Amino acid sequence: MAAGTITTYQGYLSIHILAAVIWVGTAFATQVYAIRAQRSGNAGHLAAFSGDVEWLGTRVFVPSSLILVIFGFLLVHESHWQWKLWLVVALVVWVASFITGAAFLGPESGRIQKTIEEKGVESEDAQARLKRIFLVSRIELVFLVLIVLDMTLKPGS
Repeated sequence: MAAGTITTYQGYLSIHILAAVIWVGTAFATQVYAIRAQRSGNAGHLAAFSGDVEWLGTRVFVPSSLILVIFGFLLVHESHWQWKLWLVVALVVWVASFITGAAFLGPESGRIQKTIEEKGVESEDAQARLKRIFLVSRIELVFLVLIVLDMTLKPGS
């Protein structure tokens, strides 16, 4: 192989890692901004933030997580890896995260926006929904970090 030549494996791995950085980094940054918005005491800031999170979900979280898993499968195929525990764990957590996003986080973001428009961001209903979605997304972030640790440490391999 000539110096500077990138192998198929390296290309797949680079895209896989970049997608992971975007996915997990966006989830982390979202939590930092969620805490900041909640503590600001500014209802308008919190309402705008919740709309931004819905936008990020469809335009950043979903595409980056799909690219991540597609290139993960390509890496498994390219490397002829066996399905070891660390791969299975990562895939199971990814599926759980994707389902959580599709079945709860995405729809709940839409419901929060509707509640804010109808009742205001300071309403009891809006505050309860915001508190619940922030909690679920924080728990999900912990699992995303665990995937990163699982993928880098590869326990059992």
